[in-house]
Amino acid sequence: MFTEESRSTAVAGSAESGDYKYKVNYNLSGNNLTSLHCNVYKKVSEEVTTSTGTQTVEREVYVGIMFQESGNKQFSFPQDTDITPHVAVFEEILSEVKAKLISDNTTAE
Repeated sequence: MFTEESRSTAVAGSAESGDYKYKVNYNLSGNNLTSLHCNVYKKVSEEVTTSTGTQTVEREVYVGIMFQESGNKQFSFPQDTDITPHVAVFEEILSEVKAKLISDNTTAE
């Protein structure tokens, strides 16, 4: 009959640093991290005119993507973007996810 050969888990979350929001999605196969994608958005404020006057509205503008998959890390940003702070946040997110996986494995035993 049926034999389960694999099971995966998808996790979504976010992190913020300064004016940036990092929307994170990662996948697990068992307790192994198979991929982690991180979309980067800049929080911007703009004035909009409404029927009651002018209001400040905050929105998120897409900046780029960073991901790790199949043992490779890739970063995609417009060429004039300083990616250094974003890479540092990505590495921190990656470290936190891996530490949580180790912690969850230790707790489960």
